[in-house]
Amino acid sequence: MAVVLAGTLVPLPSAQNIGPGITINVANDTFTVSTAGRYYITYQVNLTGGLLLGSRLLINGTANVASTITPVLTLSSFNNDVILTLAAGSTISLQLFGILAVATLINNGAGAAVTIIRLS
Repeated sequence: MAVVLAGTLVPLPSAQNIGPGITINVANDTFTVSTAGRYYITYQVNLTGGLLLGSRLLINGTANVASTITPVLTLSSFNNDVILTLAAGSTISLQLFGILAVATLINNGAGAAVTIIRLS
């Protein structure tokens, strides 16, 4: 996928285990929660080679600072987790940003993942 400075959403595998109250759009890059509450959200990105780029979650289209990884050296794996209070209808996306480059995800479903668990 082509990554641009401002950011590129990461498409996720189409074979997903999505519980009630969470949906994903047709492009497989944006989740929507139907119920307000506190959520544990974790993400992983695994690239075939190291790049000097960042990763983060977007909540309702805005970068979540606590989930942001901005390395000073090249990385090929990124992961982070946060607990957030979300309103009903909130959207969650995973984004790579900060470089003009082509990032290649590892094949076989291990390239990128997002886990969303409603805590309360």
